[in-house]
Amino acid sequence: MTRLGVVSDIHANLHALDAALAFLDTQDLDGYLCAGDLVGYGPFPNECVRRVLDLPVTCVAGNHDLIALERLSDERCIPLARDSLRWTRSVLDDDARRRLEALPLSATAHGVALYHGAPGDPQRYIVSDAEAFACLDELGAPILVLGHTHRPMAVGRRRGSVLRGASGSVPLEPDEPILLNPGAVGQSRSRDPRARVMVLDLAQRVATFHALDYDVAACREALRERALPSDSCHVPRSRIREVAGALRRRLGGSHPVARSSNESSATGG
Repeated sequence: MTRLGVVSDIHANLHALDAALAFLDTQDLDGYLCAGDLVGYGPFPNECVRRVLDLPVTCVAGNHDLIALERLSDERCIPLARDSLRWTRSVLDDDARRRLEALPLSATAHGVALYHGAPGDPQRYIVSDAEAFACLDELGAPILVLGHTHRPMAVGRRRGSVLRGASGSVPLEPDEPILLNPGAVGQSRSRDPRARVMVLDLAQRVATFHALDYDVAACREALRERALPSDSCHVPRSRIREVAGALRRRLGGSHPVARSSNESSATGG
């Protein structure tokens, strides 16, 4: 039996992570996968790095992890992300930094391929069926897990999108490659601020997506205590588009903010 708890985009939100792990601890798991972005936006970067990497976990680096380590530029980030990452760099302790530096950009565990954004580019968003198909064809992996978009997603190579809504179970069909994204633990980009996790049961061949309540008010208070924007733990998509558009105007861009991977790349992940 192999049952895996799958998480992504923790974003230093310890309140959401604690809720996620408390739930996953009841799921009789054999291990964990994490698709990156342990830090950025939230108030508890050191604690979240340790909490995740102390698990029996296979974890990859996300773009925010790489920016915090100054291995990747923040030029594609909105001001909210850039400011929080500047603060994160100032408080990241040596232990958390070493652990982040050790994370690979890709990994394979139990036959599951794991990346943050697109294979080969942790800043690229995979949001459409066509983009998912291209990734599956490129890798040839039976199961591909990505993060970065903050959106739960399941796309089979034959069936296309098979997740209806943000929660529910998706059967894994024999001989059909599938791309899965658990959504974000630490920063919802929908109207619903809950933490998202996935349980991947390789024996029963099913992926189950969950939305979990956590203490959003306590996270906002911790953000305020650190002089960080109190809304950075929950940025609905409409606000992301608004901020991304303002950033583009400030930089002199004239093109519209589109509902595509190009929109997402302006948000900084």
